[in-house]
Amino acid sequence: MKSLSIIVLFSFITPLAVFGQAKSNNTLPEKSINYGIDKTYEPYEFINIEGETDGFNVEIINAIGKELNWNIEIYPDDWKIIRRKLEGTNELDVAAYFKSAAREDSILFSRPISLVYYSIFTRSDKEPVEDLFSLSGKKVAIQEVTIVEEYFDQLGFLDLKELQTYSSESEAIDAVVRGEADCAITSFMTTNYKMEAENINNIQSSSDPVFITEYCFVVNKKDSAMLDSLNWGLRLVKASGEYDQLFQKWLTPKKGWWSQNQDLVIMVMVVFFLLSIMAVIYIYSLRKLVQKKSQVIKREIQTRAETQWELIESENLRKKMEDFTSVMLLETDLEHNITQAPKLFYSILGFDEEYILGVNIHQLLKAKSVTKDKEIKSVLMNKEFPFLDAEYEFKSSSNSPVWMESSTSLLYDEKKRIKGFKQFLRDITPLKEANLNLKDLNAELANFMYKTSHDVRGPIANVLGLVNVGVMTTEDKEIKNYFELIEKSIHKLEHIFNDFKEVSFILHGDLNITTFDLSELIEEVSKSVFLKRNKDLNKAKIELDVLADSHFMTSDRALLKRLFYQLIENVFEHNNYYDTKLKITFERDDSSHYKIYFKDNGVGIPENLQKKVFEVFFKGRRSDINVGMGLYMAKKVVSRLGGELNLQSEVDNGTTIEVILPVKQMAENLNYN
Repeated sequence: MKSLSIIVLFSFITPLAVFGQAKSNNTLPEKSINYGIDKTYEPYEFINIEGETDGFNVEIINAIGKELNWNIEIYPDDWKIIRRKLEGTNELDVAAYFKSAAREDSILFSRPISLVYYSIFTRSDKEPVEDLFSLSGKKVAIQEVTIVEEYFDQLGFLDLKELQTYSSESEAIDAVVRGEADCAITSFMTTNYKMEAENINNIQSSSDPVFITEYCFVVNKKDSAMLDSLNWGLRLVKASGEYDQLFQKWLTPKKGWWSQNQDLVIMVMVVFFLLSIMAVIYIYSLRKLVQKKSQVIKREIQTRAETQWELIESENLRKKMEDFTSVMLLETDLEHNITQAPKLFYSILGFDEEYILGVNIHQLLKAKSVTKDKEIKSVLMNKEFPFLDAEYEFKSSSNSPVWMESSTSLLYDEKKRIKGFKQFLRDITPLKEANLNLKDLNAELANFMYKTSHDVRGPIANVLGLVNVGVMTTEDKEIKNYFELIEKSIHKLEHIFNDFKEVSFILHGDLNITTFDLSELIEEVSKSVFLKRNKDLNKAKIELDVLADSHFMTSDRALLKRLFYQLIENVFEHNNYYDTKLKITFERDDSSHYKIYFKDNGVGIPENLQKKVFEVFFKGRRSDINVGMGLYMAKKVVSRLGGELNLQSEVDNGTTIEVILPVKQMAENLNYN
């Protein structure tokens, strides 16, 4: 081990000595480098008021060029043009990018030159937006062709009112100032630089960054030699101390105390080491807390399932008893006065028979039920329907509400003339009370799930920030591996709480019924699924077969988007993305139901697991790709829309999932039977 350490140290020192000698002798050949910058990205790179290129990135690349004997030619332009010249036409050799996995197919990234924090900025007279989940229904301004736009392409479940793109972050902030956008997602440093330079004081930011990313120099995919030179030059600039001076000049102008003395630097390193230990301890404690809260949620879900089962059994028993004992026939004249009522009716309301007979039925009903009764009987008088169903709320002698189902029809005399109305009534008060109790239980569970997911978001963001700082600071590969493991665990934890919040939305969100294009929705969801894993959608084998008269359907688009996302993602995550065939068939069997089939040729599901795949936290064979809530949420979406979800599968012969959904109406005033 000692010999190996000596060899590694020698291999590191030798090129440093050779390169240092070459540099000191000025024997490096002169080389011309074309460097492209965004002309409006202060303080990193921009054109100043004298018309010269300036900024942190510009001075860093010039310092590197000085170390490597490069002649740097700087070309300022709009950002999207700079990207095209670097990645497409190769007119540029170097530029500065934010690092993302989606870009690694066409460019190479150097070592990070800085960290950039992105926040959500709103006007001060508006309510601040604290996280990405609060962006639903808002107009969001961003700079085009940036990592922010790529990030939003991956967030397929967010329902933004509008995503507005501008050629620069400065224009995006101006759109918020003018009121054209509700908020903007821009880097914290560039926005504050603009606010100070232009004296803008009516803009506020979210309390925590929404995400943090690395800023690097980039070169063409084929130019790995230049990338090595860039990394080496960056090391020399940092070793000379010039990097720290430029960082303080542009990015931390008010924090000069960082380089005052060597003792302070050592103190910061000690604090960082202690914070790293605290972060590890905190993550461990947080995982324990999450495990405990997950057990609580599981117990709550199990309790609710048992309660729902008991309610179903009680409802079945109630219906059986009603068939024999609780059906009541009530007759009223055309003035709505009660002419005949059974003993069960006035005993339920707590009145004597003498009080009931001859009384106007509207005196026994609450105000909303009186309006409903008048409307129903008015429709019946026009003979449009033989009878109408509704629910009425009666007033009892004890002033407690009594709910009854009513089926109302016309009452005729011997000569077939209308003489009044007859109503078949059933007491449903116990069921109403049970439903209210169930709603309270669901509300408590939803509130718990929401608060849990919201409360841990801040600590998660802080831990991720510490991890990124750790990766930037250390050169030890083993320590970096530990930080990467911590980051993966934190992202998985964040995914779990996002799923909890998603379940809460599915179960308790308001339905928004619209008519939309099914083919566009499936294409949108497919893009999100493949972008999540950085896959090429053009290579996907997805076929949509519309057997109905139209590919438009009426339902809740947001809920169906979540349903389709879980079903399509489940197909490709458990099979090969490019070899698996998925056929989606849409048909309408009658005027009241849609049928949608998802058929794949994948590995299939064993028969003993087919009943478990829709259970919460069931992961199947590949427990590393999710937390086991995808098909559970799909089942809940279908249930929320009043439909059915069926599964057929054979091992090695693929799986077919059938979704049956009712055709939702845009508006419903009366329940016409």
